[in-house]
Amino acid sequence: MRFTARGTAVPAFALVSLLAAGCTDGATPSGTPSKSATGKPTATQSPRGEDEEGQGKRAKAALDTVSPDDPEFVESGLERVREGVHNLSPLKKGKSYKVSVACVGSGNVKVVIADKAPQSVPCDGVPAGRRVENAPSELPIDITATAGATGMVAWRVTSLPS
Repeated sequence: MRFTARGTAVPAFALVSLLAAGCTDGATPSGTPSKSATGKPTATQSPRGEDEEGQGKRAKAALDTVSPDDPEFVESGLERVREGVHNLSPLKKGKSYKVSVACVGSGNVKVVIADKAPQSVPCDGVPAGRRVENAPSELPIDITATAGATGMVAWRVTSLPS
């Protein structure tokens, strides 16, 4: 295949090479976390056409800092953003815990833990966490999509040292 620019034939591979070189200079590869000035991850772009399975794997991987075999692991889950999370986690009353959430897709989710104020978490693959001091024996966790949000959301509860 050949393309013509101003009457001159140009091989198709030459055009593709020029376009690829011009479009990728300084770009962050898709699926790679970008970094802030402090060097901490700020966002992860979803690869184009990524399916729910891929989004779910990335959301779970963002929270894979504690193995289910570790004593501090309590429970975790993965749901579609549009379905949300409505969980009642059994805990040891009075202990301290951390609830972590990672959403991969587009938009934001609203996270409500117990009676605390709602927290907005972007679906950019960067985990967000909230401490729960003096926990009740059952901790309600509600994660709902904001308008237009899509993707997968992972959550994890871990105990903290006293």
